[in-house]
Amino acid sequence: MPDLRNLAIWALLALAVAGWGVGCAERTRAGVLTTQLKAVTGQRDAARQGLAELNGAVTRQKAEAAATLASLNASVLAQQKRIDAAAAAQEKTDATNGSTVEHLREQLRAARLRAGTAEAGGCGGGGGGAPGKAGAGAGDRAGGGAQAAGLLPDPEAAADDDAYEADRVNLAYASCRARLLVGAQTLDSPSNR
Repeated sequence: MPDLRNLAIWALLALAVAGWGVGCAERTRAGVLTTQLKAVTGQRDAARQGLAELNGAVTRQKAEAAATLASLNASVLAQQKRIDAAAAAQEKTDATNGSTVEHLREQLRAARLRAGTAEAGGCGGGGGGAPGKAGAGAGDRAGGGAQAAGLLPDPEAAADDDAYEADRVNLAYASCRARLLVGAQTLDSPSNR
């Protein structure tokens, strides 16, 4: 029986070597998996850190953009207030200038009416001549009967109307030019640079 015993020992030894080999293979495979797990965990941690840095950069950029927007809004608001104040001042100046032109025009009309009344008063009320003489005829008057009756426009009044319209155009031009200059000053202000 010695042979059977040796055979059993050899079979047990073969099984032990095979078990040891399988165990080594499993340990090697477990080591590879552990190494791969460590590598993947490292990549995951690096990705998380990159994402956190990116989120931090986005948060900083949002804060900077909000501060820049607030600054620009304040600048626009200040410029709009300056423009509105300049426009209100210009409208006040325009109204003053317009009323001055109207007042001067009315004074000119009144003076012209007084002058016309004074000229008509010198001719007399009913014909203006000595008793027994015929009244002045249409040919004796400087402008003729049509002008005296108001059918033809008074040339001086027409010239005054033209001057009045020219004054109004000049005032409108001055107003537009003043507004343009205020706008140019606003655009050139240091806050726009």
